[in-house]
Amino acid sequence: MNLLSKSILPVLGLCLLAVYPLPADVNSDLAFSNFTNIDLNALAGGNILQVRGGLVYFQRGILTQSLYVVDATPAEVASKLVHWNPARHSELKVWLHHNLPANPKPADYADLGSLPENSSIQFLLDSTAKFDANAPTLQVSKEEAQLIASSAAQGGDTKTRFVNVWSQILAGRMNNFLNGRMSSDSYVGPGGDIRSLDEIKSLIHSDPKVYVEFQHLFNQTPIKAGGSAKGLIASLYFQSFDIQGSGALVDGAIFQASTGTSIQSADIDFYVNYGVYATLELEQIWPVTINGKAESLVFRDDLVSAPSVAYLHGTERLASGMIMLQDVKQNIEAFRSEFK
Repeated sequence: MNLLSKSILPVLGLCLLAVYPLPADVNSDLAFSNFTNIDLNALAGGNILQVRGGLVYFQRGILTQSLYVVDATPAEVASKLVHWNPARHSELKVWLHHNLPANPKPADYADLGSLPENSSIQFLLDSTAKFDANAPTLQVSKEEAQLIASSAAQGGDTKTRFVNVWSQILAGRMNNFLNGRMSSDSYVGPGGDIRSLDEIKSLIHSDPKVYVEFQHLFNQTPIKAGGSAKGLIASLYFQSFDIQGSGALVDGAIFQASTGTSIQSADIDFYVNYGVYATLELEQIWPVTINGKAESLVFRDDLVSAPSVAYLHGTERLASGMIMLQDVKQNIEAFRSEFK
């Protein structure tokens, strides 16, 4: 520690003492989480509190929880969650993020042609071009497997065929999600078909307290009964990101609603074509006052279903959770940096 650092410590200490305590009603609201005795002093300097989620009986699930403060109002934070483009942050390895209209068509996925040239994306191109319907390396249904296989048999430019086939698959998955047919969507797995809706339902029920807190929001999305969302407008997107060196394509939707003085948000990746079956990112955002300034306290819950997790036990599963916590923290830091 240099002399300059020592000289500013008393000043920082005074600033921390000036932080208003967390209101009792917000402390009560956080009772559903794994955070206890929260003091804004621990978050005022930009710290991010993190814990593993509850005891997960779902074999393929991992849960983590995070708590942090953003220098913005809840409405601004909620809006940023919808419009944020993580592809602007190279450290997150999100290769493409594109918002979609209310009723996407295959043509709305044309940006698949602008994916970067790297080994991660090359995995997707090769896996599509050399696709074997009898031993699929990508997560698709039987019908989608036939579509990819027939496309591969036609020959021609690899990237053009890649864009055409995945535009159809992603648009079809999105259409099913929005129109009550998600319950029929599945992945062909070595142990039988995996239904993405079942994976999502298993994840949201893994932590009963969090489920109860967000149940009203869930009830207004297609994941509750596999039907179309009523009363909430879905913010739709598709993206591509890296999973341990290999690329994946994703269809996602964000739903938000006010609840009392807070805002809840659910970001659902309901279709992922490699490495992960489904993910959910839940936020609850409260207004708080720090040094007389209006800010936001954000609770975040990340839920992931992945095939590899089912084979992890003991310390290996714990290590996997710790890696996930680090990834979430990096994501939060990138998101929060855009408010500075």
